[in-house]
Amino acid sequence: MSVLCLDLGGTKLMLAQVEGKTLLDTWRYPVPADGNFEQLFDFLVTCIHSHLTPETYGISIGIPGMVDMQSGTLLEVINIPALTATQLAQQLQNTFEMDVVVNNDANLFALGEAVLNSNQDMLGITLGTGVGAGVIFNGQLYSGKHCAAGEIGSLSYRDGIIEHYCSGQYFTTHHQMSGEHLYQKACEGDSQALQAFAHFGEHLAHMIAQTLLVYDPKDIILGGSVSQSFPFFIEALKQKLQSLVYGPQLTDLTISASQHHNAALIGAAQWFLQQKDSAK
Repeated sequence: MSVLCLDLGGTKLMLAQVEGKTLLDTWRYPVPADGNFEQLFDFLVTCIHSHLTPETYGISIGIPGMVDMQSGTLLEVINIPALTATQLAQQLQNTFEMDVVVNNDANLFALGEAVLNSNQDMLGITLGTGVGAGVIFNGQLYSGKHCAAGEIGSLSYRDGIIEHYCSGQYFTTHHQMSGEHLYQKACEGDSQALQAFAHFGEHLAHMIAQTLLVYDPKDIILGGSVSQSFPFFIEALKQKLQSLVYGPQLTDLTISASQHHNAALIGAAQWFLQQKDSAK
């Protein structure tokens, strides 16, 4: 028996049949993020229907936003606005006649990392179209009442919010090219690309400094598409962080890039199982 897991982002949808900690199959689709709710719902239904099997006994979805954990209402989906204030899980449950659960995508990324690495005290930070974080305390996911415990991307920073400077948005806004393009240029040794990632690392240091003051974790694991550029910004991040944070907080802190491309899908399966267990 497996769980069909979805990791829904602002630009792509990842799906997988997951059994325990094992991904049986994975698929990727571009997301019509500017569509209305009916278009997005039809898109999800088509994708799900294509990959349901007789062994599928539930659906688990990670979304880039906040969720009312009591009602299941999607409260704010920043990069897919048409999903805000909808009952997505309930409507999918009615359509497919099987249990559907939903949680914040960064929460599920952190939960997946915790399961895969046996982490007990960590932050899982996603750097992609936006910025999010999942909080693990004593081996358990802490979401808060509205899945907002890790919404660090919306914290004020400079002339906007942290997400503007610590996600893929930073590269398109301040360097007029995608993070992926800059990554390729950095791999070729391009000095301007390398400098762009150094500046990104400094902005990221300000974000991490604030999270250290709030959560004081032992480990921070970075995921999302931008984390592939980790080698190009980690030194600038560490150097800047030393000037922003009380020294002892850095002594035992580890900051690393995820080694698991689909940790959020593993976390989605784990979340589904936890919800089923709590309902017994």
